[in-house]
Amino acid sequence: MGVSILQQPIRISEFLKTVCEQVRWKKAHNIISEELENHITDQKDAYIAAGIDEEKAMTKAIKEMGDPVLIGSELDRTHQPKIEWSVVLLTGLVLLIGFAIRRVIAFDLDLAWLGRNSIISAILGLGFMVLVYHLDFTILGRYPKAIYFALLVLTIGTIAFSPAVNGRYFYAQFILLLFPTAFAGILYNMRTKGYLGIILSGIFLAVPAFIGLVAAGFPIVVVYSLACLILLTFAIANGWFNVKRVYGMLLFYIPTIITTMIVGMVTIVNNPYRLRRLNSFFDPSFDPLGAGYIGTITREMLAKARFLGRGQFGIDQGMMLPNASTDFVVTYLIHRVGWMPVIVLMALLLSFIVRSLVLCSGQKSVLGKLVSASVLITFTMQIVLYVAFNLGFQLVSPLTLPMISHSGTATVINMILIGVMLSVFKSGDLFRDNLAMPTRERKKLLEIIDGRRIIG
Repeated sequence: MGVSILQQPIRISEFLKTVCEQVRWKKAHNIISEELENHITDQKDAYIAAGIDEEKAMTKAIKEMGDPVLIGSELDRTHQPKIEWSVVLLTGLVLLIGFAIRRVIAFDLDLAWLGRNSIISAILGLGFMVLVYHLDFTILGRYPKAIYFALLVLTIGTIAFSPAVNGRYFYAQFILLLFPTAFAGILYNMRTKGYLGIILSGIFLAVPAFIGLVAAGFPIVVVYSLACLILLTFAIANGWFNVKRVYGMLLFYIPTIITTMIVGMVTIVNNPYRLRRLNSFFDPSFDPLGAGYIGTITREMLAKARFLGRGQFGIDQGMMLPNASTDFVVTYLIHRVGWMPVIVLMALLLSFIVRSLVLCSGQKSVLGKLVSASVLITFTMQIVLYVAFNLGFQLVSPLTLPMISHSGTATVINMILIGVMLSVFKSGDLFRDNLAMPTRERKKLLEIIDGRRIIG
């Protein structure tokens, strides 16, 4: 007697269960089961179309797949968590170099506490990076609003219960570094809503920017806003909102430009120092003892620096830099040891960015691209603005040079972000967007060609 139609799904389930029992990485079970079931169903339908009855077609399709234990063993070898060692190694090198740099600065400037705090922040940062790496990054796509509002509560709570320095809440500005990654989840969730999704994304973007502008300072607002703008532009340009790209861009950028101009004018009117700061950006000698003071010192130090060795000054101009361990690490290093070591350091950071960019662009899912890109852009924006400030282009104050300049909180936050990116690289290939992925972009787990089974 043949197998009834009601028993057929049970036979498939048993086959899939046996296969998955051989695969140790449980996160891979769902995608393996889905693709193998689709393969069996497609093969069964092909046999039915060839004139074979449904029961025999099912039996033949399952038999053609082969031994489920053997298939599972082969899939286990190809489906294991992938630690992206190149990124881990580069992160470790930058962290070690940052620690060494802070030790030099601490010795030069007699900051005994700096070395101790650097060790604590590095250990905490590594711990959080490992913890986040083992979490499932897809929660950013499944619960984006919950994560977004949780970060808002954390930011507001930090503002409410921590002291302000010059009107800036120190810890809040670094918590805001997490928002571009939360915003990536919002974009993923909104991409099915067309033009409305773009408008709502803009609203979600504006709230943290407003909080940052009021309480955390202009530097973090620049980093956060530019990171989110790039992400949204990236999403619209790739057609993920399913709207006309030009209209989508105009819908977002026109209000953004108008708002930026209004905020800029209000800021200058309420604080004339900002206008002097803007003039000093182009020419520090415009106000050498005021807004252009730091710019004047910085450019003099760079002009007198050597390719290798201490700069040509009668006195240590590095001592004249305020917050040399936080805001002026690059300038201080160029003055202290010369251009060549700093160029090597910048090459190492660039290697980290380029390698992460290659891995980010290789992600197959929209969520994987958005999340990894959010981390990479946030990381890159911090470096660009920091280095520009240290080279004398001092329009926007620096936030931090990730893992190099002293800031325990910033180090921990940036290590968390790197952990998120590593989590994407680890399991991004297994994730499928909740919208249909084009067939050409799918990486097939198993194919049968000329009777030979090929495990992808």
